[in-house]
Amino acid sequence: MRPFLAFAGHGRLAPLAGLVATLLVAGCQPEAAEEVSGKDEAAPRAVWVVPAAPAAPPAYALSGTVRARVEVPLAFRVGGKIAERLVDAGTRVERGEAIARLDMTDLSASLRAEEAREKAAQAQARQLDDDLERIVALRDKGHVSQSALDAAQAAADAARETLKAARESSALARNRLDYAVLTADADGVVTSVSAEPGEVVTAGQPVVHVARDAAREVEVAVPEARVGLLSRASASVTLWADPDRVYPARLRELSPQADSAARSFAARFTIDAPADTARLGMSATVRLADDAPVPGVSVPLSAVWYDGSQANVWRAGAASDHVSAVPVKVLRLTAETALVEGGLDAGDLVVSMGAHRLDAETPVRVVLHGGAATVTVGALK
Repeated sequence: MRPFLAFAGHGRLAPLAGLVATLLVAGCQPEAAEEVSGKDEAAPRAVWVVPAAPAAPPAYALSGTVRARVEVPLAFRVGGKIAERLVDAGTRVERGEAIARLDMTDLSASLRAEEAREKAAQAQARQLDDDLERIVALRDKGHVSQSALDAAQAAADAARETLKAARESSALARNRLDYAVLTADADGVVTSVSAEPGEVVTAGQPVVHVARDAAREVEVAVPEARVGLLSRASASVTLWADPDRVYPARLRELSPQADSAARSFAARFTIDAPADTARLGMSATVRLADDAPVPGVSVPLSAVWYDGSQANVWRAGAASDHVSAVPVKVLRLTAETALVEGGLDAGDLVVSMGAHRLDAETPVRVVLHGGAATVTVGALK
């Protein structure tokens, strides 16, 4: 009896199960599925776009060092033993300020000797002039011969020349004594010292190097491939210590010959920067911007997609809700942008993200990348 009852219970539930199955099938009719699918396909896809930018001229950076326009070695004009050096590297000096002194013992003695010779020559010349006057008076009276007068005249002339030479020697000795004090010939900064007190130096041997207070310059090494750019490029300089400030620069000097080892050309750019800001030896960067016209427009690197070997970008038009493929030629690539030329103009909206997932049949809704507003194109306005 129990098996029969169980079977009878299942028989009573069978009509209810059939009703449920019928309702489920009715809820999944093809017409309803097609309606939902149609709504999904009709929804426009949002795409990010940016305007194509005018091509910017390429910029090149060269590392360099801040230098003084004029840096000269200062040396004694006479040799001797250095008795005193009054400056060190980094000392500021003014024109006429003493930098170092030599031992003046020998130079002072030489000056005294020359002055003594000058006095002797002066006395001799005075004596012979007096003798000449007496002989002239006697010759007028006929007491001496003409030959005696001529001899006296010659002796007086020789004495005057000797006196002149003695005076020149005294002046030279006085100058040599003055040369024993080395002075700055212009305002500036001592950049290095080459001799110490007690050292014996020869005439012309550098004792210190002084950078004059003048326009600061940046010295760089220019590669061979960039030498032609210098004549047309605009230059600017930034200091490593102050990268936010940009100083206009002007090419002042370009070496006519390349360095034999590095195959680069030494160049100097003048900058208008205060001496306390652009300190000597600071690291600097010279940026060269080519002023020649650059063809093409700049687009994001992600905007370029390829159909085989042909580069393309998607352009969004204001009169359509679809994008169109524009074949382009890639001229140059950077880390973030591509310089292209073809059917694009500056200001055209190009798809900047997801370009590889689009096609010309897909409706789109344009979102300006980086802007707060959303712009819908074409029929989707």
